[in-house]
Amino acid sequence: MPTRPLALPRDLIPVADMLVEAFQYPDHPEWGVQSDEQRQIVESLRRMGRIWPLVRVLQWISPSLRDVARGFVREENGAIGGLALAQREGTTPTWVISMVGVLPTYRRRGIARELVLATLEMVRSRGGTRATLAVIEGNAPAQSLYRSIGFVEFGGYTCYALAPAGAVERPTLPPGTEEAPLAEFDWQTRYELDQRIVPESLQRFEPIVPGRYRPPRLMRALAPLFSLALGTKVRDIVIRTARDRLVVASGGWTLSRRGEGTNRIRIRLDPACPDLAPFLVRRLLHEVLAKRPRLRIELVVPSWAPAVAAAAEEVGFVRRTANREMGIELETWSRGESPRTEG
Repeated sequence: MPTRPLALPRDLIPVADMLVEAFQYPDHPEWGVQSDEQRQIVESLRRMGRIWPLVRVLQWISPSLRDVARGFVREENGAIGGLALAQREGTTPTWVISMVGVLPTYRRRGIARELVLATLEMVRSRGGTRATLAVIEGNAPAQSLYRSIGFVEFGGYTCYALAPAGAVERPTLPPGTEEAPLAEFDWQTRYELDQRIVPESLQRFEPIVPGRYRPPRLMRALAPLFSLALGTKVRDIVIRTARDRLVVASGGWTLSRRGEGTNRIRIRLDPACPDLAPFLVRRLLHEVLAKRPRLRIELVVPSWAPAVAAAAEEVGFVRRTANREMGIELETWSRGESPRTEG
């Protein structure tokens, strides 16, 4: 059966239907799509389908939006049996392969390899010079597949989850610091913070450049519409030193507007200020639990932020998956004949 380019919005609903089954791991149920995530994924994709005519108009007006969601699907018996999804990081030549999934019935037939190779060729044809992806630590077949194609490891992160068990008291701001709101499209503050704190070793595949952070003007104007379509509400803050007003941390949350699915918090912390980690975790939890006290909360912590991981575990976050980040440089990559690893 054919491997073909992803066709949006036509493929949105079929993809939603196959994702839940494709991302289940009987030997490691904690890796898979959880029950509270399933409806959220399906409903978000359905709502995105309803506003897709607007997305098409935006892509025609703003070329940078044309690479928001591209990829390939594999059709089996008239239905989608496999998917690889990728998107450009802002206006940079870096792409992220955000999803590679094959239904259990069709695994170990080389479908994942075929989808990834087709995606890499597409990325390069659109001017991409590098691609990254993440794989669960312990998923040996997937890791072997990506290495055989040419991906190398360059970083990692851990996904945590917390089942709410009561309110969290709002902590006191540590002495010598100030809290301020961070506007949704204040890309420069985020960019300057990451410039200082992200390890240089990661920037071979994830360079800290303005094009990765600065959103297209049209996205700023229409952000409320997309937030409504996706059913989310977002808020962010920064922590500054009181003396010189240097931003040393940012944090925020994404809430489910409809009270279903999951909530998420995010934290970026200068490693030179580890003592701020407990405050940030509790500060964000206090607000999220006050607004959506029954939903599970997710947090992703990069491997270079151990203070945040320790603070999260202290309040009850449980590690769900550890993930390895892998990258490939496409200017020197050749599809060629590499050792075959089924996926």
